[in-house]
Amino acid sequence: MFGDWQSSESKRSALVASVLQSIAIVLPDKTNLEERHRARQSHNKFATLEFGMTSKKTTQKLSRRQLLQQTTLAVVGLVASPKKAQADLSLGSLPDVLSRRSSSPSIYKETAKSDYAKNMQPFGGSMATDPRCLFGMPPNGRPWQFDVLVVGSGYGASITAARLSEKMLPGSRIAMLERGREWVPGTFPDVLKDVTDNSRLKLFGRHKRDLSNPTGLFNVVQCDEVSVLSGSGLGGSSLINASVALRADREVFLQTQWPQALREMDFLSPYYDQAEYELGVRQEPCDWTCKMKAQRLAAEQLKDHGCHFEAAALTLTRSFRGHSLPVLNRQGLVQRDCIDCGDCLTGCNVGAKNTLAMNYLPMARRNGTMMFTQTEVRDIEKCGDFWKVNFIYFHRDEKGRHTEHEGCTTARVVVLGAGSIGSSEILLRSQSEDLDFSRQLGCNWTGNGDALGFVRKTEFPTNVAGFSAQDPQGRRIGPTIQSNVTFPDRPNLFDRVLIQEGVAARSYANALSYLMQDFDLDHTQVMLGMGHDRQEGKIILEDNGNAYISWPGILNSDYRRLIREAFSSLAHGHGGKYKYLRVFGDKMISVHPLGGCGMSDDPRSGVINHKGQVYDTAFGGDIDESTGEHRVHNGLYVCDGAIFPTAIACNPFLTISALSERAVQLLSLEPQYVDLFRFG
Repeated sequence: MFGDWQSSESKRSALVASVLQSIAIVLPDKTNLEERHRARQSHNKFATLEFGMTSKKTTQKLSRRQLLQQTTLAVVGLVASPKKAQADLSLGSLPDVLSRRSSSPSIYKETAKSDYAKNMQPFGGSMATDPRCLFGMPPNGRPWQFDVLVVGSGYGASITAARLSEKMLPGSRIAMLERGREWVPGTFPDVLKDVTDNSRLKLFGRHKRDLSNPTGLFNVVQCDEVSVLSGSGLGGSSLINASVALRADREVFLQTQWPQALREMDFLSPYYDQAEYELGVRQEPCDWTCKMKAQRLAAEQLKDHGCHFEAAALTLTRSFRGHSLPVLNRQGLVQRDCIDCGDCLTGCNVGAKNTLAMNYLPMARRNGTMMFTQTEVRDIEKCGDFWKVNFIYFHRDEKGRHTEHEGCTTARVVVLGAGSIGSSEILLRSQSEDLDFSRQLGCNWTGNGDALGFVRKTEFPTNVAGFSAQDPQGRRIGPTIQSNVTFPDRPNLFDRVLIQEGVAARSYANALSYLMQDFDLDHTQVMLGMGHDRQEGKIILEDNGNAYISWPGILNSDYRRLIREAFSSLAHGHGGKYKYLRVFGDKMISVHPLGGCGMSDDPRSGVINHKGQVYDTAFGGDIDESTGEHRVHNGLYVCDGAIFPTAIACNPFLTISALSERAVQLLSLEPQYVDLFRFG
């Protein structure tokens, strides 16, 4: 019966329109909501922070109106079965729902692509270097091809390349190897199919974690207890993060796992300042969007229990002069004003996000760093006083098909900045009888306490459906995150959590709207949580040599109960119902993987020292008589989120950046590299 309709998009849309004419739903009046909220607040006292909310399940007989509504939703492809009848579908929501099913060009996308092309003109059209140079690179008058080789292009790697390249003496060579490709703003995926097609690893079936799209943007590692999402491309996770810049609590560094040199946070403050300056950190205006205001009002409900609300600081371009006027950033690159589209997590198609492709990477490229993309490092070998790096180059043709080309290169100094999982698995694959690392390699992994929750049927409007780089038409969804809700006065560090509000990017807004039964997503709040999860995960290698995270017990941990209680409490403040989803099973989901190569003052409890140097444990982690410190592998460093010995319970990229600024400064001052770097 429906076969002919499904074959024609226009016929199906006409059917939807005709059915909706008879079932137009009247939305409740949303006026004077703040007054109603204050009235409820005056007689709604919280006695404790007992959060577990229960609700009585009721069964309702479907009316003809509801049956028609469910039929319509099934026709547009949103509902799998007619069991649920509480969908909030208005006539006005249908055009948005239908439009999200396909991508379309826009002036915003075209402007972003044009701006990027102009920005790249000094580099020959792109930052990426011709890969033939990597395969045919002759030695530089020495046994090695590069003096410095940086693996990865996330925060740690980009800062390393930028800072070292500006200090290198003439005649020295520095290069970067990145497994992903260079992404142009205006070309990021904004429909669900394009997002799933750009997953590096298979998402479904028995062979999850097998390679699917080698140059895909989204790296999703699904394990039994935890799933991890990170970015893969020139700029790393900065391409798909929420851009929230936060400094860790001072007490984090007082934990005994951290090296003594970092126990006093004041020593890190200048490096935090430096990173904030380069990344263009600025604070969001308070109550800028509906979701931000709703979060503030919910937090006020918990004020008596130490709940604190603040506007978040973001690495985002806001000129408040409109999108049509270009903005020149510190590097002289053209960017545009944020249009509050809500698509930060799938890539900014406007050019407003201060990704690493807008700051540290151009700085490094301008200073002569060669950037080889689509190049995945598999392992490293020690060759006397230099290193051999084995890689696979994935050539991508015009149809998106890939062919593999194995290769190797050599370098005097290798800095691993491939991320927590990436750097750890490279070292795990590399260890041998001739290359010993600490037994702590892969241990003390943490998801930074990341958790995801939702509030259904919020009292205040939230409007969390992203629309990508399309005409805003008066909409102001906002960046993905704009606020922080914390409990800073709790005396025990491990009881403190951070909760931030979120947005459903355009590509998956339809899926979330169905799961929440709120097709406008105007009374749903997304909650992103962080905390101290005790970092008891472990990275191990599977038979194919790729990383797997094992963490028995995390799903029944005290921390998981703590963060879910905090979510439920905030949901109560919203006047709604707390809900968590099991889209990828009942497991933790992290977008802030940390650890695996943790810092320590002793190789028995860590993999690297406070400078980022990798411990050499060939002789049991003995003391090097020439330095008076534990022996290290000369010329081998780690500089990314892998070096964290604990969770930090906040968005980590600013702390990664500060630690990297410090580590690179120390590296350039090493006496053994006086022939590579200028002093000062």
